[in-house]
Amino acid sequence: MRRNKKTTRKGRLSTKKSKKKDNFNLKNYIVLKQKDVNLLYDITKKTIDILNDNNIEYWATDGTLLGIKRSKGFIPWDDDVDIAIDKKDKQNLRSLKDNFKHEGLDLVGVGKYMKVKHPKNKHVWIDVFILSNGIWPQDHYKDIAFKPGELYPLKKGKFGKLIMNIPHKSDKYLDRIFKDWKTVAYIYNHHTKGKKKISFKDYPKLKKPALPN
Repeated sequence: MRRNKKTTRKGRLSTKKSKKKDNFNLKNYIVLKQKDVNLLYDITKKTIDILNDNNIEYWATDGTLLGIKRSKGFIPWDDDVDIAIDKKDKQNLRSLKDNFKHEGLDLVGVGKYMKVKHPKNKHVWIDVFILSNGIWPQDHYKDIAFKPGELYPLKKGKFGKLIMNIPHKSDKYLDRIFKDWKTVAYIYNHHTKGKKKISFKDYPKLKKPALPN
């Protein structure tokens, strides 16, 4: 789940606050089947294992970081995993395409970032963003750059049964970019138009993560 150009600027993307009487049904916003969720966790494990084995320091970011801190797993209505590395490790990462291939995965370049995908599944992927000292190269992501002291030293967080690296001051960072993340869920992904704002007070089950079976 990415905060793209439309979601980072106030007023560019409409939201609707849901109430109990709206008969909100989460199933209408879930785009991944259970087999896709299983595969996404598997791809994530293989990816972070490769990165760890090759001394590439990564961290969870965006919707994945949000899921780790709020639900200890994958946000049910999300459709990808977001991680980031520093640009000093960019060439090292690119040199590991055969390592990913050995695990049955494709590592591909997409503009200023990279993706890890399974060649037989187009529904799930991992976005690998390449930052410079905690700053995205894309101009429209400057408002979500890490401030000094927020990123390093990295800590650990639980993502299902996996343990992933997370920013040092994740809560402070999320307070700044997702302001009401502890009390409200914004339901959206790459497939939806607009996003729906829903209170956890009304729908506490939204904090439950999607897990592999």
